[in-house]
Amino acid sequence: MADGAPLRIWRGAVLDEWIDYNGHMNEGFYGVVFGMASDEYLLRMGSDERYRTTTGGSFYTVETHIVFIDELAPDTPLAVDTTVAGADPKRVHLFHELRRAGDEALAATQESMMLHVDTNIDRVTPMGADLYAVLRADAHAHAGLLDPATTGRAIRAVGA
Repeated sequence: MADGAPLRIWRGAVLDEWIDYNGHMNEGFYGVVFGMASDEYLLRMGSDERYRTTTGGSFYTVETHIVFIDELAPDTPLAVDTTVAGADPKRVHLFHELRRAGDEALAATQESMMLHVDTNIDRVTPMGADLYAVLRADAHAHAGLLDPATTGRAIRAVGA
């Protein structure tokens, strides 16, 4: 169970191959980092190879939204803090904060919605009770941590 603070779920560093022609981490690799953080959270819940093999259950990401806040240079140490923004037996709603591990400066955020899918029948189904118990406990521990202004954001239309 979470202790009422976001979970420091992933650590790494900016790899040289992630650097683009502007000299900083390419936007696509922010998504790679957030994807690895989501996978780490799913493992924390118990959605591991054994679960997937024995139940056919897995999680599919159906929506994400990334907000880019600061550039990241090569070799910058990184950390992702994860908050469970919402949950029900079929859905996981995560909010990730990508930080420079040295000074904790916020570099980007990602909001993600994942669905539990039974891969044997290709349908959305409730996740296993053990997984949901971990998810529900983390969601309860994280209740009230997020600013509503930072979640549920959409890209606004640009006038022509």
